[in-house]
Amino acid sequence: MVGMRTQWVYQLRDCPDAEDVEVLAEEEGRPRQILARERPGADGLVDGYVLQRADAQLRTALYTWVRAGEAEQVTEYLLDLLAEVCPVERAR
Repeated sequence: MVGMRTQWVYQLRDCPDAEDVEVLAEEEGRPRQILARERPGADGLVDGYVLQRADAQLRTALYTWVRAGEAEQVTEYLLDLLAEVCPVERAR
């Protein structure tokens, strides 16, 4: 059987001045630890989210907002945060 993509529901929560939203995403395996998403109608500003919990049976991933700003700044912040939280897992 050829590998199929699995559809996940991403729940994006706790963003100031914005409602919690759900978005559909196609992911193979586990969802990413960090996520940057362009803020609707904000001229290039993005929100950065961190994965809090993933439920493989329900295919639902809960993300919590951590930062907003220009795409480069948010991406750099998220990568630095990921490096602190998940230091070199490749060593296994």
